[in-house]
Amino acid sequence: MMTRNTICGAVLIVSGLLCPVERAHGQNAGSDPVQGVLYTLDRCIQIALENNPQIEIARKQVEVRQAAVLGSYTGVMPQLTANVVNANRTTSGDTPVIVEGVVLREAPGSTRTNYSNNVFLRMNLYNGGRNWNTIRRDRQLVDNGKLDQVTTENQVTVDVKTRYYNLLRAMRLKEVTEEQVRLNEEQLRRTQSMYEIGSVARVDVLQTRAQLGGVRINLHNQEKAVLQARAELANVMGIGSGQAFRIADPLEGGSLETTAPMGLQDALRLAELTNPAIQRDEGGIRSALIQTKMARGGLWPTVSGSVGYSRSGVRFQDVYGTYDKNWRLSFNLNLSMPILNGTQTYAEISQAQTQQLIAEETLRQTRRATSLTIRRTLLDLDTAREVIALSNDNIVAAEESLRLAEERYRVGSGTLLDVFTAQEALARAKSDLAGAQYDYLIAQATLDGALGKQN
Repeated sequence: MMTRNTICGAVLIVSGLLCPVERAHGQNAGSDPVQGVLYTLDRCIQIALENNPQIEIARKQVEVRQAAVLGSYTGVMPQLTANVVNANRTTSGDTPVIVEGVVLREAPGSTRTNYSNNVFLRMNLYNGGRNWNTIRRDRQLVDNGKLDQVTTENQVTVDVKTRYYNLLRAMRLKEVTEEQVRLNEEQLRRTQSMYEIGSVARVDVLQTRAQLGGVRINLHNQEKAVLQARAELANVMGIGSGQAFRIADPLEGGSLETTAPMGLQDALRLAELTNPAIQRDEGGIRSALIQTKMARGGLWPTVSGSVGYSRSGVRFQDVYGTYDKNWRLSFNLNLSMPILNGTQTYAEISQAQTQQLIAEETLRQTRRATSLTIRRTLLDLDTAREVIALSNDNIVAAEESLRLAEERYRVGSGTLLDVFTAQEALARAKSDLAGAQYDYLIAQATLDGALGKQN
């Protein structure tokens, strides 16, 4: 049989496990050396935005696409090439001189060296708009990448808020369960005293002990839930799960102010304008349209031109001296028309058109998912507001019911079951209130995320 001192010792040990003595991220001199630094919600979001690997990946993707834009300008810029030193030495052996099948003599071999240099300026003048469309597509992909980064940051913010409030809810439910343990311990002491003076039977003592044991099991389960919620918050923040930290409760010392949320149609219209995922997928359609234009450009002729300056001779000084002589200037204009290249061009057009259809369906799916999220969170907000109001009334009634049940049991006009029922009703009412309050905050965070609000 566990004594009260044993129980208190166990609670202290569990409390130590919940807040290990480790140096917290950004801990300062004013932080609790045992429980770690105190984090507000805004600080947790800031840490997540700095450390979350998904955000870092999205940032690097933007950098990759920006580099691709720089490279895409190659197609519309002139290309200048120069061969500064070009020497070609040719040696031939003796060559027989044959007349009517008779070798008359052999011509002696020779060695000849040719020197040359040249400078060419080339440029694609027209190729069905593919070069300029490549630039426009890559620039659109950069915009899409930036919106994808904002979408990732938005989702991480929602995840941090959700994990933050889940941890606070688990801690609040743990406090409710601890209070229920204290009530059962006090009831056990009263029942034991009444049994010793003969007011109640031994079965009441046994029932009270069994009830206390069940509540202690609930406390252990709730302590585990706190540890899990803390690890989940640390994970989304990108810090070690064993790092000691505390979080500030926005509901501590006051009640939750609930207001009527905006209407469904207003929320849907706002999301259409501000949701970064919708804006990203709209950009995806634009980039797919440009890709289709690029593919169709393969059906058009290509025009290119070049200007060249060259010199050549058999002596080095003929090429690298007397620059006013022995030179050639050439101009070239080329027009090529694709006649037949198999099915490559038409296959590229077909692929681009299919990608465009995929982009359009992706946008529709994002809009449907956003609409569903907004509808669900608005319902969650309404439900949470109603449960909060009802739970506050239920707590007052449950406290009075417990007081009366304990008094009736003390004077012998009530049963122990009535006391247990009243205790459970009070714990349930407080748990319902805590759950509804944090459900409201989580639903509000989810709605803000669907509307593109990060703060």
